[in-house]
Amino acid sequence: MKDNSSIQNRLSWWESEYLVDGVDYTIIGAGIVGISTAIELKSIQPELKVLVLDKKTAPMGASTKNAGFACFGSISEIWDDFNNYGESTCRKLIEMRWKGLTKLKSRIPLTRMYYSPKPGSEIFDNEEDMSFYQGKIAWSNALTADILEHDECYHLQSGAFGEEIINKLEGSLNPQKMMNELEAKARNLGVIFMFGIEIQDIQYQNKVLESSTGNIGYDKLIVCTNGFSNSTLPQSKVRPARNQVLITNKMPGFELKHCYHMNKGYVYFRSYNERLLIGGGRDLDLEGETTVELGTTELITSYLKEIVKRTILKDREFRIAHTWSGILGVGDSKMPIVKFINPDVLVAIRMGGMGVAIGSYIGEVAASMVLSIDNTAHQLYVS
Repeated sequence: MKDNSSIQNRLSWWESEYLVDGVDYTIIGAGIVGISTAIELKSIQPELKVLVLDKKTAPMGASTKNAGFACFGSISEIWDDFNNYGESTCRKLIEMRWKGLTKLKSRIPLTRMYYSPKPGSEIFDNEEDMSFYQGKIAWSNALTADILEHDECYHLQSGAFGEEIINKLEGSLNPQKMMNELEAKARNLGVIFMFGIEIQDIQYQNKVLESSTGNIGYDKLIVCTNGFSNSTLPQSKVRPARNQVLITNKMPGFELKHCYHMNKGYVYFRSYNERLLIGGGRDLDLEGETTVELGTTELITSYLKEIVKRTILKDREFRIAHTWSGILGVGDSKMPIVKFINPDVLVAIRMGGMGVAIGSYIGEVAASMVLSIDNTAHQLYVS
């Protein structure tokens, strides 16, 4: 009997044969983790048929709505992670982010994603904090030296905002260009994309995805929905976290030579094409920013504009040209969740606000797990 709920009922023979028939791996989520996983699968086994589904008409999640920082941890973030999770987990987080950035930079020509190796500078509102974290520079270098293969990544330097603690191995990029290049690479490898498909439920027993467009069967499934995971994975314990970003009008001659971090990474700013870009501030209203609704709020935009006036531009005239927000995936731990929740379903979620850095590496992990680990073991990589 014909299944009228199936997506095939809305497709031509040609579309059905190309898009959904005989798919080996179906991936939900066309962000950096989903596309990186698809690239890894096709790179390892080119004969596989890999389908990536996304609810948007193009990749437009946090992967293209972030501020374009290629960072892996300012000194206060690292110290905070060390205190919250211990040395082993802290080092593992740094290692995964660094491996992810290294893989991303090897996968995409740097000029194609407008990558610039700008140092990261952390600045502090008071001398007490500066003195405290200055005392952690040697500790941070010792903690990260073997991971980064660099003995003195962090150092103190006088800069545009006084004394700054520098991370010399950071950089910036254009996230839209990055995602364009990743999608193009995946398509060149034969990965198939279907956009505008919003998954509403996963029927594990029948191996069916209920979508807004019709039901889609799957053989092996990989869920890479990060901050939007609760809609299909209510048991995931991933919380959405909205991050707001502002960019100013063009100010001729304006340039910052570094990428800047404040308040344990909750605030960040840099220049882009003679404009100032600043984002963050969700720590002002963590409960209110636990949402999947895009948009900005007066509380946080006013706070960010005050930082611009007080600390960055001071007396210089400016106006905000554009505002936007993206949805991160966070939780009680910053460690990503990469595990089987079913013999045929793997989840790769909870990037902890570091998707640009960690996403390429998590894609490698996810692909390795589904191709080489006994699925019935439900083995867990990190959580």
